[in-house]
Amino acid sequence: IQEEQSYLRGIFMNINLLKNQHVTIREQVGELEKGISSKNIADEAFNLSMKISKLSGTLVLHLKSEDDYLYPALMNSTNENTRKTAELLNQQMGSLATEFMNYKSTYMVAKNIKADPQKFLTDTKKIIAALKKRLEAEETKLYTLA
Repeated sequence: IQEEQSYLRGIFMNINLLKNQHVTIREQVGELEKGISSKNIADEAFNLSMKISKLSGTLVLHLKSEDDYLYPALMNSTNENTRKTAELLNQQMGSLATEFMNYKSTYMVAKNIKADPQKFLTDTKKIIAALKKRLEAEETKLYTLA
């Protein structure tokens, strides 16, 4: 038990870093949301692709940290509530990293945004909603466990 507590204390120290990354991710998502509110998405394609690139730089590292370290650590906890909550959240949102990578690989290229602005808008709204849902769940349910 002491070993687990020591390990979880280390995670707790990293929670502040993850929370700070959430702030940055929310800001970058807000910039993307402003960009998609443009009347002519095709004209903004390059700027939008740059916003996606910027978000990707923060998000990919963040999701990898959580998916590779935080979730597994909490899912291995001896505390049943911690373990079950982490397992449930991981099941609900574990595919977000893959979904975002697919989104990013498609839309970091401006010509793909220009090719079908309506599909880009739909896909962007979907990924933004998924990101916000994960951020909220982690802040209110997951981080409090660590």
